[in-house]
Amino acid sequence: MCAVSGARPIPRRQSIELAEISTCRVTRIVSPLLSRYVTDMRHFISALILALSVNSAAAHPHVFVDAKGAFIFAKDGRLVGVRIYWLYDAFTTLLLYDTLSLDKDGDGKLDGGDLETIKQGETDWAPDYEGDTYLWIDGQKQKLSRPKNASAQMNDDRIGVGFELLLENAVNMSGKSASLKIYDPIYYYAYSIAEAGTLSGGPAGCAVQVMGFTPDEKSSALQNQLAALSQEEIPDDPNVGALFSEEILLQCD
Repeated sequence: MCAVSGARPIPRRQSIELAEISTCRVTRIVSPLLSRYVTDMRHFISALILALSVNSAAAHPHVFVDAKGAFIFAKDGRLVGVRIYWLYDAFTTLLLYDTLSLDKDGDGKLDGGDLETIKQGETDWAPDYEGDTYLWIDGQKQKLSRPKNASAQMNDDRIGVGFELLLENAVNMSGKSASLKIYDPIYYYAYSIAEAGTLSGGPAGCAVQVMGFTPDEKSSALQNQLAALSQEEIPDDPNVGALFSEEILLQCD
């Protein structure tokens, strides 16, 4: 019989649980995916190796996400919100297959019901959860809505989720700047901005650039300390993730 240690909720969303994985549990996770991966054995082997790297669950961060952020503008040129996209790493994708009971028919493919389950699970947030998404306009933090117009899909055998977060009131960005950051305060999740942010209907005179994170000696030392934490431990600094965050900057003339 396979023994699995007790599950611990992933800190940021209420609908998903992450367990320490035993080898036999990994087999159960991977097996439903076999029919999808056999057409490309390199993908299957890569996923299997990653799944068997159970020690990856013993260090902060535990989940790796390629993220995208876009600024959304109304027809009149005012900023109305942001569009966010998360693409999970292969290991987390396997975990989501298991924890969300995806692909129940075992054909190795996600159907519409599976994608709806992912969408609901990833956007049904606890009341105090801000989606690891933070927006400032001219230095003032903005309140954003709950997720709107959400979607889920498979992208290169990884689960991706997109959604919109809207401002309470549209903002005329003429002569203003905005800063969009995507990070987990306790650094359980590590986000990398996959590409430069885009403007959805943005007015002329606005430009976007990504400010990447490059660790210095001090931040590298801190990351090494965090790597020693287990998934049950939380960093002393409740906002430590901000120190490693990348930033999407919007500047309008």
